[in-house]
Amino acid sequence: MSEVRALLITDVVGSTELTERIGDEAVARLWEAHDRCARDLLPAHRGREIDKTDGMLLMFEQAADAVAYAAAYHQALQRLSTPLHARAGLHVGPVVLRENLPDDVARGAKPLEVDGLAKPIAARVVSVAGGGQTLLTPEAMAALGALPAGWRSVSHGHWLLKGVSEPVELFEIGSAERPMPCPPDAEKAWRVVQVQGQWRPVREIANNLPLQATSFIGRERERAELRALMSKSRLVTLLGMGGLGKTRLSLQVAGELMAQFPDGVWFIDLAPIRDAALVVGELAQVLGVREEPGRPLLQSVCAHLRGHRALLVVDNCEQVVQACATMVAALMKAAPEVRLITSSREALHVPGEQAYPILPLPVPQRGDSVEQLARLTAVRLFVERAQQHKPAFTLSEREAPAVAELVARLEGIPLALELAAARVRSLSVADINLRLNDRYRLLTGGSRVLQERQQTLRALVDWSYDILDEREQCLLQRLSVFRGGFDLESAEQVCGIEPIDSLDVLDLLGSLVEKSLVMNDERSEPPRYRMLETISDYAREKLQQAGGSAAVAARHCEFYFSLAKSTNRGLQGPEQAEWVRRMETELDNTRAALALALAGGVDAFIAVKIAVAMQGFWTLRGYLSEGRAAVRAALALPDVQASPMAQAHALYVGAALAASQSDYAEAESMLETCLALRRELGAETEIAATLSTLALARFGRGDAPGALAGEQEALALFRRSGHEVGQAVALLHLGQFHLRLAHAEAARQHLQEGLSLARRISHQEVEAECELVLGQLALQQGQPLEAAQRFARSQAVCEASGDRQGEASAHWWQGRLALRAGALEEAQPALALALQAFIAAGRRLEALWCLRDLAQWQARSGATALAVRLMSAAESGLALIGAALPAEETAAWAPERDALRAQLADDSQWTALWEAAHDLGLEAAARLALAPAEAAAPV
Repeated sequence: MSEVRALLITDVVGSTELTERIGDEAVARLWEAHDRCARDLLPAHRGREIDKTDGMLLMFEQAADAVAYAAAYHQALQRLSTPLHARAGLHVGPVVLRENLPDDVARGAKPLEVDGLAKPIAARVVSVAGGGQTLLTPEAMAALGALPAGWRSVSHGHWLLKGVSEPVELFEIGSAERPMPCPPDAEKAWRVVQVQGQWRPVREIANNLPLQATSFIGRERERAELRALMSKSRLVTLLGMGGLGKTRLSLQVAGELMAQFPDGVWFIDLAPIRDAALVVGELAQVLGVREEPGRPLLQSVCAHLRGHRALLVVDNCEQVVQACATMVAALMKAAPEVRLITSSREALHVPGEQAYPILPLPVPQRGDSVEQLARLTAVRLFVERAQQHKPAFTLSEREAPAVAELVARLEGIPLALELAAARVRSLSVADINLRLNDRYRLLTGGSRVLQERQQTLRALVDWSYDILDEREQCLLQRLSVFRGGFDLESAEQVCGIEPIDSLDVLDLLGSLVEKSLVMNDERSEPPRYRMLETISDYAREKLQQAGGSAAVAARHCEFYFSLAKSTNRGLQGPEQAEWVRRMETELDNTRAALALALAGGVDAFIAVKIAVAMQGFWTLRGYLSEGRAAVRAALALPDVQASPMAQAHALYVGAALAASQSDYAEAESMLETCLALRRELGAETEIAATLSTLALARFGRGDAPGALAGEQEALALFRRSGHEVGQAVALLHLGQFHLRLAHAEAARQHLQEGLSLARRISHQEVEAECELVLGQLALQQGQPLEAAQRFARSQAVCEASGDRQGEASAHWWQGRLALRAGALEEAQPALALALQAFIAAGRRLEALWCLRDLAQWQARSGATALAVRLMSAAESGLALIGAALPAEETAAWAPERDALRAQLADDSQWTALWEAAHDLGLEAAARLALAPAEAAAPV
């Protein structure tokens, strides 16, 4: 007696290749993990294993249980040590169930056997599926009913299955987010399409699609989106620069859609065509349409296609774009059943056209694991193509970093990756990376059968460049001066000189975007543009050949110097956050401007002026070491050394940055020289600023009387000149000094006055720091609630204004407050964030203090040995830079150290731990402090 059941058959694909790659023993362990994983999922989905050979035959009461099991099974296979891909086929129908007796089972029979037509149908269905797919028959779809939320089904058309008389429509079930490409046409099944009442194999549909010698890799999302667009639009144009794989993608999609076009799928390659008059003739030749006397050829082509369900793939339209647009418009009007996929650097602008930009493949991110790299399409493409030239090539742990670097440097451009892969015949990937600075010479050696423009990267970019008019070429050359992108204003100001008017830049830039040589990120505000480095390198070379690089670079430098000055002013007002964001966006361009000035490309004084303008930004965002290096380079310039004013400015910026990194010795030395120069020059406000910063350095060196005297003189000078920002900073410094000297009332008075002034003039950096120091004062006086409120306000101001370093300081003090209160879970994340930020900015003094706090946290968490090691590393680091903790800090730590020592077995253990960590260094100690508990155990 038969019963209706859901039969699911699964089968792992690529097992032979896997065995060759990882070996028999590893595969055996992997199959054990697979079987355990597959069986563990059955109870939760009310399934039963019937048989296992190469695949597994599973039975379920309900189709929904089988579909849910298949989804869980596919996901579980991806979590194995070596991810596996399996296919699954589901059919619901009558089966005959036969339970075997225990004696038969003991002799090797299966507990339950299944007979009936449903079993072979499920087997035929799974043979059609590709890796990761679950295919269902119409009976399974009907039994399934409503799909779960977030799921969808796709029909993959009708297939002839062995042993089944009529074609069977096959459906795929999966997440709505996942692409569902048509399954491969397996040997045991034929996909068919009905034409005039007759079933016709898709393989027999007339076409001239070129056979591809290599496999198509990735682009799953694009393929799915293009198939969806083709169901709604009669014309889809793939837009993108050369080398991105537009042709290959269009051919792949055309092959996947072939069943929908029983009258033919035709590929028309216009790459060799330069004469617009020959475009229609190329199409006619492909279609077999002959000229008729007295009748335009386009009219004959339209008549031939009228009433046909055909797909035309028209490739490389850009050099004859107007002729293509005319032809396509006529076809769409005359033949409503015809669909077109065109590819071009720019849109055809035909009514009804759907443009679809093709972007480079996603590239690796810093720190990606081998498993993450292996899933990236760009990496997979490079590895597979490299294996064609060097079969032993693999993505090993040793090779992975070099491959990741190569793919990132080639920006995910498929052609560049393929050309680089050809080089593995004679070079290692690391060697290829070393030679990429001259990528146009290196990336040659494409297939001889490819068109000339695809055989080298230079020929490909030449192709795109040559179709530009002279002014477009000129703008493209000039845009190469930008680094990290640009907006319209910067392009107009930098590039708008003869023969291009600044008012013309918008239209020319739009044309370059349309031709896919410049990319537009419309999500940014204002919109930003960028070029791939491949294009930028090429355009820069053309600019140098044209002799215009020096003039354009000078305008670029002038523009970004002006932006730096505006940013410096903006950082001292209520729009600080916006100016920080803008400068962060333009940082690469500003770096390029500074580098040009340091290299002598413009007036050497510009280097000093940019450094002065960037000081506040460098400090707020933690680019302290970068800024100090730039100042040292500026101070070495002969013109700067010959100018007391320029030298004083550079010395002041360098000293302020050094003081921010607690390098008080260098700061004091630079400032004393700067002060002498400025006293000679007689600039009162600049003398006051130097005195104020010198006071900070002196206090850091332990000279409290000298610091107080210098800061009071600075405050008097600022007041006399009416410089309110200087007054606010001086009041903050005096508050900090008095706090350290335990002069509570004097500290509070200066800090509150400074806070009030900072708020009035909207100076957020000083406001945040006054709040922070007032919080420290409250903590010192046993007022933790007020301290917490002050620290929170300081953090809020810093977050709102983009002050990354102030935010780190606020986290540190919040962590210290929590530590004092015994709130260990709250203290650790705040201290960890602060330590990482201090180290990144080179603020070693604060980092070492924070490391001591984390040692205390470890001690209170029971990690005695680790606490001793961190304490030793912190104290040796403080001694190394000549810094000492304030007296109250030292006094607070003495009992903590004694308690730690008492917890150890004897003094020898203390000595061993202490001495072992004495030379550990800040970075290594920080890794210990931040590591998970099991990783940080003493060795």
